[in-house]
Amino acid sequence: MKRIVLSLFALVSVWSAQAQDAAPAPFDTIAYYSATKKKVDGGLNGSYTTFAPSISADGRTIIFEANQGGSYKLFESRLNEQGKWSEPVALTNINSFGDSTDLIGGPSISFDGNTLFFFAAIGQGGSEDIYVSTREKDGWSKPTSLGAPINTTGYEAFPSISADGKTLYFVRQNIAGPQDKDLRKLNQFCTSIYQSKKKEDGTWDTPKRLPAPINQECEKAPKIMADGKTLIFSSNRPGGKGDYDMYQSKLNVLGEWSIPVPLDYVNTASSDQLPCISAQGDLMYYTYNNESIFSVEIPPSLRQFMNNVVQGYITDEDTRQGIAAEIIITDAFTSEEVMRLTNNPSDGRYTVVLPVGRSFNMEVRKEGYSSYAASFDLTQVKKYQEQEKNIALFKTVKLTVSVNDIEIFEAIPADIKVKNPGASGFFKEVKNDVQDGRVLLELPIGKQYEIIVSSPNFKGEFFTFDASGLVLYRNFEKEVELVPEKVGVMINVADLVNNSKVKSKILLRNKDRDEVIEVSGNEMVQLRSGDRYELEATSDQGYAFNSTTIDVAKGGETQVEVKLQKLEKDTKLTLRDINFESNSAQLSDVSFTELQRVIKLMTENPDLKVEIAAHTDDIGSDAYNLMLSNNRAQSVLNYLSDYKIDPSRLVAKGYGESQPKVPNSDEEQRAINRRVELKILGI
Repeated sequence: MKRIVLSLFALVSVWSAQAQDAAPAPFDTIAYYSATKKKVDGGLNGSYTTFAPSISADGRTIIFEANQGGSYKLFESRLNEQGKWSEPVALTNINSFGDSTDLIGGPSISFDGNTLFFFAAIGQGGSEDIYVSTREKDGWSKPTSLGAPINTTGYEAFPSISADGKTLYFVRQNIAGPQDKDLRKLNQFCTSIYQSKKKEDGTWDTPKRLPAPINQECEKAPKIMADGKTLIFSSNRPGGKGDYDMYQSKLNVLGEWSIPVPLDYVNTASSDQLPCISAQGDLMYYTYNNESIFSVEIPPSLRQFMNNVVQGYITDEDTRQGIAAEIIITDAFTSEEVMRLTNNPSDGRYTVVLPVGRSFNMEVRKEGYSSYAASFDLTQVKKYQEQEKNIALFKTVKLTVSVNDIEIFEAIPADIKVKNPGASGFFKEVKNDVQDGRVLLELPIGKQYEIIVSSPNFKGEFFTFDASGLVLYRNFEKEVELVPEKVGVMINVADLVNNSKVKSKILLRNKDRDEVIEVSGNEMVQLRSGDRYELEATSDQGYAFNSTTIDVAKGGETQVEVKLQKLEKDTKLTLRDINFESNSAQLSDVSFTELQRVIKLMTENPDLKVEIAAHTDDIGSDAYNLMLSNNRAQSVLNYLSDYKIDPSRLVAKGYGESQPKVPNSDEEQRAINRRVELKILGI
């Protein structure tokens, strides 16, 4: 007996050395933690037998079996904010798929809380088989049998699913029975622990009986912990305290199970079995004496490898409804896949259990949706933590296309057409906003796109947008700068009288957009096709200015003839676009451009004296028109004086309708006669 005690002490010491973040424990570890055992208050126990608890990773939900109605069925209880377990709620969809006398038990809830494994004996004389159900909006789905190769015509029961959903542990009848002679004499029903791996196609591989030292005599109720490496099971092997005791074994890097350690802090002479431990790993719930659910604190030396839990909801960003997706966890350093999970399709709930001491990458995928990527560095984490991470995926990307003029950076109106490569037609044709040049394109994920941008009098632009691969972000922007089409315009500037070329400067103001061009006269200039320009020609060779308007048409090169008049006494210069309000001497805003040219002319020629001559058409009386023209001439003089032109150089005179340039035969002719001229009085 002393040799046995020493061996157990040595094993516990080894486990203690391996434990992470082991808190200081009292001297008598076994006695101290054994004293924490207690029957769980609240909904987990009642006047009936409760059995086989299974807890979610976050420790807030327990599913167990109980014989409330005479036969064993499944129930659920939740931990409230006060730390009490709620009254149990029957899992009706599961409990009702057989009849009222059928046995349904041994639940194993997946660590994400979305899948429930259990066993059931359906129908009179039916063998125990393992079933599975998934969580839906209105409860658990109708159970389905796992079928072969998990289930046989024999006994399969008490499943336990790993945190990554890839490994299933359960028991089958051990027909050969125990090896120990004394145990064989008891002639008890005996089971062994089996393991099955999920294949890439989602089916289960042929189960394998776990080797020694796991299977030795009669083993039952296996429970794989959140770390995927710690296995707790019950056994009646010799050396225990009586009936079935719990043992713990760990899987090493070579894939070998360690020698099972008896959990003496919980084992008694009665049956102790069917444990469950949340991912936090500090508290065990188990079945005591085949009748009630107890809890006990776990000594730090025997706690599983420490884990962190990441959980939340995966939803459609637009509808905010839960969606089914695939969750892939890889090692951040080796890129090796650690686990591949699916979430709950009804509400999108997911839970991932990650061991500390490593770094992980998480990717969430769903066909036709964006992807999501996150990283978790747990290399320095020393305690259990829960992270709430809600993830929203989207079906479309939002591509904002901004169309601008490449030269002057102004927004320009454009047509945007979208098609898929190889398609004969466009599936989207839109126009951008004329104010800011922007347009928002919502494009379904999973395809490539060809986008054509065009605008009148601009060269079109073509670009591709690929949304067929990994899409992590929703909003994209594309700046499209269109090149204007231009026409060569030859501006010939000559003397009005002798037609000789005049050295001059040309100022071109685009009346359609913010563009100003300065060139010399008698040169070719490239102007935008379809635009209208205001041309101003000046010369420092003793000439007056001249202005005109150019409408640039598409096509080949064109010529513009500009005549300049010598600044000589009695020369008359007709001013363009000097307009007044109707029957008023108030200058309209459009007049200011031409008057600024006059100010420049007077400034550059300080000896120049002019008469401001105003004329009207024949509408109205002679006296009224004379008065109106005098007032209008005076308004021009006042404007020039406000800009520091000496009034002594200016004479304002109205001529009424007395000096028409053309007959007042129609409105077009009358418009010609309504004019303001400068008559040079001296230079």
